[in-house]
Amino acid sequence: MKKYINCCLIVSICLIGTGCTQSRYAWNNYDQKLYNHYKNPADQDSFIKDLKSVIAKGENRGEVPPGIFAEYGYVLYESGSFANAIEYFKKEKAAWPESSLLMGKMINNSQEGLLRNTTNHLDPSHVQVTEKLL
Repeated sequence: MKKYINCCLIVSICLIGTGCTQSRYAWNNYDQKLYNHYKNPADQDSFIKDLKSVIAKGENRGEVPPGIFAEYGYVLYESGSFANAIEYFKKEKAAWPESSLLMGKMINNSQEGLLRNTTNHLDPSHVQVTEKLL
């Protein structure tokens, strides 16, 4: 009988303990926001605003979830805002060192995009001079 009571006591303590877990990160309903974005990808402005909100709330408490900086950086990358994308890829890399390889590649891709944009905005006569030098 004593073993039964001890067993019940241990089980009840475990069950009570599982109900008290708190997340280490401020997800702020991110999963629902991501689902809404996949469901309606045309409404990207709303998703960008949602990601900014998750980041702002998480940064205030130092609880930005893994991958959020990268997700926001990728949205910026897709929209052609390469300089801002680099900033968020660097934040992800600093916060989560295990993402260094992928974030390094994303930073390189963003720098190439930035370079392409800079080259595309050059004066055509300047581009011809450059081509003659090559």
